[in-house]
Amino acid sequence: MRNILLLTLLSWTCLAQQQVNLTNLAAFQHPSNNWTIEGAVQSAYSDTTLQVATGQGILVNTLRNGKYKRSDDLTFAFSHGDIHLMFDFMLPKKGNSGVYLQGRYEVQLADSWTKKQLNFGDCGGIYERWDDARGKGKEGYEGYAPMQNASKAPGLWQHMEIDFQAPRFDANGKKIQNAVFKKVILNGILIHENLEMLGVTRGAVSLQEVASAPILVQGDHTQVAIKNIQYETYDKPSVKMGSIKYDYYTGKFTEPIIGAAKPIESGKLDKLTYKVIKAKNDYLIHYQADLDVPETDTYEFQSYWTGSGVVKVDGKELNQGAHWYSEMVSSKTELTAGKHKLEVIHVKDFPWGPQALGLYVKRIGSHPVALHERTSLLDPEAVGMIEVKANAEPVFQRSFAMHQGKKKTHVIHVGDPSGMHYSYDLKQGAMLQVWRGPFLNATQMWENRGEPQTSEPLGVTVTLDGKFPLVMDHQAQADSTELVYKGFRLKDGRPIFMYHWPAGNVMVEDFIRPNAAKTGLERTLSFKSATAMQSASELVLGNSYHGISSVNATLIGLQGQSYFVQWDGRQGAVLNPKQGLKQQRIPVQGNEVSYQLIW
Repeated sequence: MRNILLLTLLSWTCLAQQQVNLTNLAAFQHPSNNWTIEGAVQSAYSDTTLQVATGQGILVNTLRNGKYKRSDDLTFAFSHGDIHLMFDFMLPKKGNSGVYLQGRYEVQLADSWTKKQLNFGDCGGIYERWDDARGKGKEGYEGYAPMQNASKAPGLWQHMEIDFQAPRFDANGKKIQNAVFKKVILNGILIHENLEMLGVTRGAVSLQEVASAPILVQGDHTQVAIKNIQYETYDKPSVKMGSIKYDYYTGKFTEPIIGAAKPIESGKLDKLTYKVIKAKNDYLIHYQADLDVPETDTYEFQSYWTGSGVVKVDGKELNQGAHWYSEMVSSKTELTAGKHKLEVIHVKDFPWGPQALGLYVKRIGSHPVALHERTSLLDPEAVGMIEVKANAEPVFQRSFAMHQGKKKTHVIHVGDPSGMHYSYDLKQGAMLQVWRGPFLNATQMWENRGEPQTSEPLGVTVTLDGKFPLVMDHQAQADSTELVYKGFRLKDGRPIFMYHWPAGNVMVEDFIRPNAAKTGLERTLSFKSATAMQSASELVLGNSYHGISSVNATLIGLQGQSYFVQWDGRQGAVLNPKQGLKQQRIPVQGNEVSYQLIW
């Protein structure tokens, strides 16, 4: 499920990552000659090698210097304990590499595109452990396959996020807690969660586990390209809170303002908690405490409550307003080293809803510090996912859908048994998004009141430009408001959408289906009219502010090489219809034109 509840992701919120400098190789220990810094990398999904162009910003294992050796593994210059690591990577066809946290626990990077049955050696898998003493054929054990195939095609940039908790040791060096992969997310899909490592994986730099060690990237298999390496380690000290004084009031408080009211109870606490409140509603509680700040820095205050409240530091109001307990309110402020005054005022003036109160402080480089008791902030209510499946035949689901920050209201989602699905804007004759994997999460349509009326993809998703793809030569893009929707008919159980297009004075039929190789979707636009298409009409294969990567004569990469578009080979051109925007256009000849989306 793509919506991961906020309270389980506190360490992932509002991060300011450190960036690994990729203008040179200074961020790595003694890199071999096979590692270089390049300016661009590309590959077709059928190519077994990566093509590079000189420049800066991309780390590449080039295979320029012959057969790989274990000495071609790349070790980072910094060591880490707990870490949140993010990076983009690209592999050629049959590519194989891996990232070892602390040089000991491998997350696999591999070409697993379209693979159905996954194991620990597939992309995102946690590689197996190894012990020769177990006997022949039994040496490998405790490998973990990803929960879902979230891989994209070779030659495309993919995104990995790893939240890793290092093993813990006592004062004598004895391990008292195993390493844990808290979360691994590949291309936006959660593939591991709270996975405990009982020991190091195969290929580790050492069998001895440690509290801190460098990241290692495997360099003895195939080419791999990596960019946008960002990380946050958690080794800085954070705030500490002293004893809390509280004053408890009853009455009808609609705002967190005490006024002339007198407390009916006062006392002291070690941590914030609503548990000292006797009433279920119609109360106000005022907490005051000293906050000990270790170093001058920016600190983020993350508050939760049912009702209304305000958080103040040294009299400065940070968080305020009426909220539900699962909704985080966040503010950042710079605090100098030393003592500061913390105030929290909480009000609940309605009888429904659970009581709850929580406050975290987050400093970049340290874990969030909870200033409340664990039981004072409730876990979010469990909501079972309402999933729409497309296992046996094509399935259609109407709903609202978010696209590029806007809610689209005339959307139909089309699920296919092949596992390749898309969302389509009926009003605009436009594809909004495509994805591979499970079909649709419709929970927000039906759970509780179903107020958003939106649904979301459950697989690896590519967001498209959401525009009607036909243009005349004088147009930057067709005006989709001119389209007149005429419904759809079915072919092989799949919809063919029908429109009248006044600009070309034709009827247009739009048919989207899995391509023959089952590696993407093929889109065919047919023109059904007595009036022939004008020779000046063109098909726009994609709009991109990231540029267009021309891989070969019939294949381009779009949106920073996040997906491919392939067509039949007719000569096209890249145009710049407005500042920063690029379009790949091909001429429309005859009564039909097709292209494929591959990701």
